[in-house]
Amino acid sequence: MRISARILISVILFLFSIPTLAWRVLPLVSYSPNSGVMFGGVVSHNMLPPFNPFAFNCMTQVFTNGSIFVKPKFLFPLHDGIMSIKAEYRVDNDASFYGWGNDGDKDINTSYDRQMQCFSSIYGFSPAAGFALSTGIRVNHSTVYDRSEDTLWTTSPCSDYGSLWSAGPLIEAHWLFPSLIKGYALIEMEHQMGSGFSYSNASATLAFFTPIGPSTTPAFRILGEKHFGTSETPFPYLPSLGRKIGLRGYQDRRFGGSWTLLANLELRQRLLSFKIDESNTIEIGVVLFGDAGQATDDLDEVKWNRFHLDGGLGLRITIPGGGTLRFDFAVSPEGPCMQMAFGELF
Repeated sequence: MRISARILISVILFLFSIPTLAWRVLPLVSYSPNSGVMFGGVVSHNMLPPFNPFAFNCMTQVFTNGSIFVKPKFLFPLHDGIMSIKAEYRVDNDASFYGWGNDGDKDINTSYDRQMQCFSSIYGFSPAAGFALSTGIRVNHSTVYDRSEDTLWTTSPCSDYGSLWSAGPLIEAHWLFPSLIKGYALIEMEHQMGSGFSYSNASATLAFFTPIGPSTTPAFRILGEKHFGTSETPFPYLPSLGRKIGLRGYQDRRFGGSWTLLANLELRQRLLSFKIDESNTIEIGVVLFGDAGQATDDLDEVKWNRFHLDGGLGLRITIPGGGTLRFDFAVSPEGPCMQMAFGELF
């Protein structure tokens, strides 16, 4: 009943979102057993290409347990490409650490608080049809505090939990498949350097979309990521698997390993589409999905029976002016999970 009420409240508030000079304001209210009541919203403007003269989006969430999430994004055309400036501020109180690895018991965990800031400036352009390159710099900062005493911390590959700054370059290569095979390939690489430490990660993604009608689309994604330098990585930036990454039936950071593998299968169905005015349309759809993932420090340990599985149902609401609000309710052997986010998972 909590999940249904959460979706209903958000849908009602969405229908009363405030259009002001092409700016869209979407208030949100929800509840999480871990963080309490959430008050927040999404502000968006002109989030459809070519983003001229500029586009803006910001999601804000404030929880009654003191947790905070703010993520603004600013885009504008520059020469033959798009400049993207992003920031993220996060405070997570009473976060859970389940130990390092692909196993463990969800009921055996230890708590901590963390604070994270991220700033990035990225320039993207298309050197050829269907191919896009993005490059830029990202600055990260994190602090872990109020760690509860527990032997689980001995499984963590890192040992420094203080205030740590790092910065470094990143590059993304994005290739859209020909029209006969709808989908894309994405390669991402990043290197971070701090005072006396450095770490890197590289990932590859394949996604396919196969429309079988005007409103029905099966979608599939596989993602593999390798993290280098786990012993020097600040704890909040260690690689992990959980609902935030796309294993939607499990808690955030439920599993950890230098290799992470993930597959997502979705059946997307548009239900309603109606116009607010001449230039703005609301679309509401549902998604039936399943996920599979595992984390490991050695590829030799990858086994079919070590994949963690989940499945569920999602709600999608397009925001006039660009963007999609996503609600996902998933069930796994560890119980139900709910997630609300801005934008499709893939």
